[in-house]
Amino acid sequence: MKLKYIDENDKCYGITGMAISMVVWDAENVLAAVSLDAPADETVEFTPDFYYNGNPGLSAKVSWNHILQHYQVTMGMLLGNILCRSYVLHHNDVTADMRKELLELFDNEGRETCSLESDEIERLFNKSYNYLYRVFNHTGVQELAHDFARELKKQRRLTRGEVIEQLRSLNML
Repeated sequence: MKLKYIDENDKCYGITGMAISMVVWDAENVLAAVSLDAPADETVEFTPDFYYNGNPGLSAKVSWNHILQHYQVTMGMLLGNILCRSYVLHHNDVTADMRKELLELFDNEGRETCSLESDEIERLFNKSYNYLYRVFNHTGVQELAHDFARELKKQRRLTRGEVIEQLRSLNML
């Protein structure tokens, strides 16, 4: 799958989409910062809680739910990256081929990390995709995304607190 940024503006909106997705998913607690100057695969910095290594004191169900939750956050971040760039920045639809590639990527990851079946992964994917499609096609969210991207370009790096401050009005939309 080819997901390269075409320029800094594209990268900025990809990061914006990931930040918005984390906030709407109530996952900002695992976000440490976002950085426009970081390499493409390191633009989001996570708290140590995100890197779950297991805990023998927790039940298997609790551990699995933790892993599943992070799988869903990761799915939301990648979808947010692509949908924000497509709809907010480029005003384009995501192609059926891209959507199929994304589902295949998440299918492989979901089977490997969460032991999910393909039909379960497809349901999670469709639910996440449809929800984030509505989010990134909302005019209020689009305005907020443009504002966030401008601030990220200006500051170059935003901490979790700054991300939350910039995106606090998401709760009102």
